[in-house]
Amino acid sequence: MKKIFLVFAIISVWAVSCKKETESPANPPAVTEDLELKRITSAPWKIYRVEVNGFDVYSLAVPACQQDDSYRFYKDSTLMQYENGNICSGNPDSLATHWEFYDGKKKLIGTVLGMTDTASVVTIEDALLKLSVDYNGSPAVIFFKK
Repeated sequence: MKKIFLVFAIISVWAVSCKKETESPANPPAVTEDLELKRITSAPWKIYRVEVNGFDVYSLAVPACQQDDSYRFYKDSTLMQYENGNICSGNPDSLATHWEFYDGKKKLIGTVLGMTDTASVVTIEDALLKLSVDYNGSPAVIFFKK
């Protein structure tokens, strides 16, 4: 009887001491937010400065009727240009074109100031966008703000 009791006690202790290992639920992979896309598509942009060789030529190079235009980059790759209050003669009040990032978001192609061109992305911040382009053979930087 002692042997049966001893065997029973050992089995009971062993059964209680064994913990069933349960796997913790796998954490879903972290979703990384596309910060550049979020910044560029969050609100309309307005050009306020165009530098060619370090000089601001905005008021000389951009017609007055385009100086109040705004640009809206959408996630579906649509770029809308809105004429706003001062509409250039013969232009519609808005124009839809295509835009997209490429080269690891270091470059952008789109139509700005009536020119479809490839631009190098200098800066994309919450309220500042700078694009570097070739303007008539000279390096130019277009400054946008929200």
